[in-house]
Amino acid sequence: MGGSPRPFRLVHLDSLPPMTAKPSLFTLPVERFDLGLLPHDARNIGSDAFKTAVVTHFAVQYAAKRQQAVVSVNDREILVLVLPDESDPLDFVMTMLQSGRIKEAMPFLEALAKADPDNVQILYNLGIAYSELEHFDEAIIRLKRAVALNPQHAHAWTGIGVAYQRMGKRAQALEPMQKAVEADPSDGYARRNLAAILLGVGRAAEALEHLRAARKALPHDAQTLYGLASALETVGGEYNDDEADELYQVVIQKFPGSQVAELAREARTKRAGKSMREAVGGGLRPDVMMYIAGALDTFSQVGPEKSRQITMEVAMKGQDGLDIHDPEQKYTLTSLPGKFSGMHLVSIMYAGMKTINPNMDVGIDLSAEYEAAKAMRCN
Repeated sequence: MGGSPRPFRLVHLDSLPPMTAKPSLFTLPVERFDLGLLPHDARNIGSDAFKTAVVTHFAVQYAAKRQQAVVSVNDREILVLVLPDESDPLDFVMTMLQSGRIKEAMPFLEALAKADPDNVQILYNLGIAYSELEHFDEAIIRLKRAVALNPQHAHAWTGIGVAYQRMGKRAQALEPMQKAVEADPSDGYARRNLAAILLGVGRAAEALEHLRAARKALPHDAQTLYGLASALETVGGEYNDDEADELYQVVIQKFPGSQVAELAREARTKRAGKSMREAVGGGLRPDVMMYIAGALDTFSQVGPEKSRQITMEVAMKGQDGLDIHDPEQKYTLTSLPGKFSGMHLVSIMYAGMKTINPNMDVGIDLSAEYEAAKAMRCN
């Protein structure tokens, strides 16, 4: 089914391949369709009457063979999906959607919606498909029709909110996200999505409530755990900060290599830098300055290639987290002798990254100590 189906040359139904119990799909250029099969007032190719007559023609012909046809007609071609009479066409179209063949499925979803305009599931899937293709206005029209027919359809409400959010209309996304939670308070995804909007508009305390509920429903969902940690950190307080850090660590350990794990690492690094700076009242940390000065001395001695090797090894070790609050020298490197504290390694990494690229965002701000270390070495 991948790619464009081969057009049939013969246009009469009796000349088409015999049907089997399995679904089949074919494409017919409109200019090859025998207009003599249609009423006189429906032979203007491209007109609504033409499209309706073609759909009716195939539906009637296949019904006589105990088959059903889902037909989509545009200005260039006729698409026909033929299924056993007892099957649900939406089931077949869903397999196309779930395998990522969204564009291929769209004409048939549209045809199903036209044939059954009050079918909530068809409208919902058509709306989500439009949203995935970034046709957000079309998505919202279908999804609003779905919730008008079934106000308790939580997923359709969520789809409306997500479409608005992806359009950059955060304020308009809030109400449908709230409607989704009202429709199904047990839906963890609805809770998580609402919380993301609330965090974005500065309502962190409300977001925290929804994320705690989402975690109960989705205890192993990385985005929920990360969102909860972010909300805890935003609300603040010693207890919340500690819980946030624990959750960031859970995300890093359980979902290594994922984008959300990288976000958790960045969050922990920023938290560490903030707490380090607060510990010295916003001033310089002499130990960090000395660590950086020592690293710069080492890099000067070993040369660029070895310097990169050291920096990359520390960065890799940092993927598992470095405890910058514990002064114990409990870490080792293969590229350098001795033992190091977490803060010492972070300082080495910072110096190395800045040596490689002075404009690089390392994730932790040691710029004051870095500049002081360079000035000290110059003197």
